[in-house]
Amino acid sequence: MEEYEKFAEAGKIAGEALKEGIKWVREGIRYREVAEKIEEYIKARGAMPAFPVNISVNNIAAHFTPSQSCMDVFKKGDVVKIDVGAHINGCIGDTAKTVEIGTKKYAKLIEAAEEALRAAIDSIKAGIKIGEIGEIIEEKIKEYGFTPIKNLHGHSLERYKLHAGLSIPNFKNKSKVELKEGQIVAIEPFATDGLGMVVDAGLGNIYRIEKDSIMARELKKRFNGLPFAERWLYEIYGEKVPFKLSFLLKRRIIAPYFKLIEAKGGMVSQAEHTLFITKEGCEILTEIK
Repeated sequence: MEEYEKFAEAGKIAGEALKEGIKWVREGIRYREVAEKIEEYIKARGAMPAFPVNISVNNIAAHFTPSQSCMDVFKKGDVVKIDVGAHINGCIGDTAKTVEIGTKKYAKLIEAAEEALRAAIDSIKAGIKIGEIGEIIEEKIKEYGFTPIKNLHGHSLERYKLHAGLSIPNFKNKSKVELKEGQIVAIEPFATDGLGMVVDAGLGNIYRIEKDSIMARELKKRFNGLPFAERWLYEIYGEKVPFKLSFLLKRRIIAPYFKLIEAKGGMVSQAEHTLFITKEGCEILTEIK
């Protein structure tokens, strides 16, 4: 029960941080400013970021956070996905939302992901097969005339494990794996007007520890195996960050997350909540009324 309460509190903080962060996404504002404000909000609430705030714009689907030197600003017409994670002693809340800046050209695409998430949540309870969840998501997205991204998934969450082994598809498959009472999962539909697949497209400024090494001791102590941002390393290494990153990457002590873009350049929307699975349904840990 104590662990559940920490997951619930982390979910609440993540949800509130996302709600606040969305307000800061405006034309002319720098990506990095928004990411850092959200991360500072999480810390001020007594939690820590579970991963760097992901800011994925237009055809970028996931795994991008602004670097220390990033000067990119939001532009009118941008479709912006903000993905936020907070943790309390490793108990994680993970949530995401998409907004369009100053236009409504992609309102239906954004609605497709949101409604797919809602349809999945309405059907989820202990015993549902994950293939059935994928079918519900796929059908709802297709109702809007769009395509789910098939190689991005929802996932189970455990203490200090952002992806804890169970992948929950965004399309119909034959998996008979069932959700269990007491599990914590993130349901994460992605919708696109493109092909429905993502591909690697260079560094996303996010890293993880790949192997145990004395040279990664400080990183392990600070991040406990969770993903970390290039810009966070300036608190540890100062201006030596480029050298340290190169050193650790070459020795495969750390590994990068690659920015993921839609394979045909399609626009992408995302919606996500963290759920606690119950016998009769689920509790949405990241929903803020």
